[in-house]
Amino acid sequence: MDRLPSTLHPDSDSLTALVRAAAGRFGAKPCLIAAERTVSFEGFAGEIASLSRHLAASGIRPGDRVALLDVDSIDFFEILYAIAALGAIAVPLNYRQRVPELRYQIQNSGARLLLAGSRYEAEAEALKLDLALGWQRLDMFCNEARAKHPCSLADLRGVEGSAPFVICYTSGTTGRPKGAVLDQRAACLRAYKFIIEFGIRRDDIVHVTTPLFHISALVITMTCLVRGAGVLILPQFKLETTMAAVREHRVTFLSLVPTMLAMMAAAPEFGAAYFGDVRLIVYAGAPMNPRLLRDVMSVYRGEMVQSFGQTEDLPQSILSIEDHREAFLQGAKHLDSIGRPPIGVELKICDAQGREVPQGEIGEIASRGGTGMVGYWEMPEETAKTIKEGWLFSGDLGYRDADGYIYLAGRKKQMIIRGGENVYPAEVEKVLLDFPGIKDAVVIGLPDPVWGEIIAAVIVARDGPVDPAALVAHCKRHLASYRCPDCVFQRDSLPYNAGGKVDRNQLRQEYEGRER
Repeated sequence: MDRLPSTLHPDSDSLTALVRAAAGRFGAKPCLIAAERTVSFEGFAGEIASLSRHLAASGIRPGDRVALLDVDSIDFFEILYAIAALGAIAVPLNYRQRVPELRYQIQNSGARLLLAGSRYEAEAEALKLDLALGWQRLDMFCNEARAKHPCSLADLRGVEGSAPFVICYTSGTTGRPKGAVLDQRAACLRAYKFIIEFGIRRDDIVHVTTPLFHISALVITMTCLVRGAGVLILPQFKLETTMAAVREHRVTFLSLVPTMLAMMAAAPEFGAAYFGDVRLIVYAGAPMNPRLLRDVMSVYRGEMVQSFGQTEDLPQSILSIEDHREAFLQGAKHLDSIGRPPIGVELKICDAQGREVPQGEIGEIASRGGTGMVGYWEMPEETAKTIKEGWLFSGDLGYRDADGYIYLAGRKKQMIIRGGENVYPAEVEKVLLDFPGIKDAVVIGLPDPVWGEIIAAVIVARDGPVDPAALVAHCKRHLASYRCPDCVFQRDSLPYNAGGKVDRNQLRQEYEGRER
């Protein structure tokens, strides 16, 4: 039988189709809420159309990359969707990074234009020669777009869902960042899965504490668009002001990383009224300490969900509302797991040859479910190592118990997760070795009750002790602060294993209990 021709509209599975549907259904209902203004669902669609036209008038064409550098704002949120509507690709940059890190990502992605916030003008000026169209102030660009190209919902057009949406850079074990490319169709599917797994409601007010350059923040806020929930946008997470805003705006759904929850539990005002109207907390980005979770639940009366995944594919597993209830009410033992695969996701634990291992054995976690990245930008070899026969190999090691719950057993690539941010030792070690007087250096993660893990530098000096403060200051000139050592240990030599590699496990055991 001949294949029937498609009757679907070309952009029926795109981000703009999602936005048009939400605007038609929810109309004047508040969509985006910030201190400076509130935007309705219908108004959001019109503003995306205006911004998309202004991008085109500025020389951006389908397939072009547009870099973004700013803290969270309504303008930042809207420009992401305007870039997608045009068929261009957004490159959201981590504002905590330094110019050398940002320059690599701009050069690698081939970004033609940078839209930056006012606080990052110095960085933008330093990067402008790497951009064919230079840079513009994000707020001024958006205001000009609204003035020159007033549009409404009827003007919003999009592209096919197979068009790339974003390139999100994640660090590599070799120190070379990798740009994970996510297309619009997969992004939408991630949002639909989150709706089901989180139980987001139309009357929810949602605040995502992680920045919009994180893919999890992008997808959770996208989930709100689909469901009709309002999104509270704050520039950055600051414990006191963030929680005050959460209570003021009667936020009901809060997304955060465990480090933030640890800060909340340590706050002097932590008590029954601390979370206001929050009914659901989603935590992700790092393993949760079960003791911390119990401390929070002694005060917080709502529900909890854990989402586990990575930029390349999420969600890969969910520890659900029901799992948390059971754990607290019936004493179940899976609070220290990352849950089970969510709806529509296959997950397996593999050996080095990609074969599934028996229950209880440790192996690499691999997943597939239609939500994975297309690949790494301009890195076909790295893509081939990660995506095999439709399965995305995560680099995380874990095992599955008899009930199907997944437990992490370490990270294949030696990644350190500090406060929800991924740090790879090779990135930091390269900078350490550039410091005068350093003969050898290795970076390890040590457990910490607040940050989950902290960065420890173990160094061997050439001629006498090295000043730790000067070494850390050197790192901060070249790396984002969260990638810099929290503590420095000096020794005469590094231990090596039989394979001739530094024995990181021995170092961790040696320094875990030592005073810092």
